[in-house]
Amino acid sequence: MPTQDGVFLKTISLLSLVRGQNLVVLVFAQLLSSVFIFSSETSSIETFLDINLWLIVLATVLSVAAGYIINAFFDREKDLINRPQKTLLEQNISERSKLIGYFTFNGVALLVASSISQRSALFFCAYIVSMALYSGFLKRYLFIGNLVSATLTVLPFFAITVYFKNFTMEIFILASYLLLLISIKELVKDLCNIRGDLSNNYKTIPTVYGEVQTKGLISLLVCFCFGVFLLLHFFYSLHGMLYYFITSLVFLVFFTILLWRFSKTNQLIFLLFGIKALILLGIICLPLLKIPI
Repeated sequence: MPTQDGVFLKTISLLSLVRGQNLVVLVFAQLLSSVFIFSSETSSIETFLDINLWLIVLATVLSVAAGYIINAFFDREKDLINRPQKTLLEQNISERSKLIGYFTFNGVALLVASSISQRSALFFCAYIVSMALYSGFLKRYLFIGNLVSATLTVLPFFAITVYFKNFTMEIFILASYLLLLISIKELVKDLCNIRGDLSNNYKTIPTVYGEVQTKGLISLLVCFCFGVFLLLHFFYSLHGMLYYFITSLVFLVFFTILLWRFSKTNQLIFLLFGIKALILLGIICLPLLKIPI
């Protein structure tokens, strides 16, 4: 019979494996985007009390958690180099238990999605297959791995779009800004993980083209962020969200300056934390889209 300490350790290991903090952020992101972006024809309270919305959130959390499990399953050797403490903690869960959790989470996610609509079931089926292909094969290929990773991170928001059937050009441009920030995050993460990627023959942009070219690409993506902001500012009403974008762009200027000055892993991890915080701030600020200035 497992001891109380053993159960606690396995619980912490499971939360680490499925990145519990990311799942919490994802739940808030889907709920806030539903209320303040996608549900334009219903009131905020009516949207929040919609049972189907919560079922979509549940299916998303389960399928994303399964994605983290299969990703960790394939990346265990690389992660032992890049994140040894986290990987050792997750080894409290056996490989068999990980696979059981992976199939269970995905199975329940598909059942929940099927209870909403056939369209939702097809969406989550495609997401689950894409995540498995990315984790097992695609992430090892140059450019494709970064592009697919960023796309899969944004894709859960489109589960909400599928349900509300609300996809305008403004939403597309907002999603593009998020995709650019996530792409920047992925490239910085690749810079942090370059040792493990080299050891396991992962074809990432830093391992193939080097640190300088990777930083140049990140700087280019930052420039694209300014372009997306200008499109939003001149053609759409950002309301209070304008303050977030101004703060975001000022941050990206200093981020880019520090990126070219930093080269040590702990310094790059600091920048990675900063870009993650910027993405989180954007999610928290979504209500500002409904507040006129």
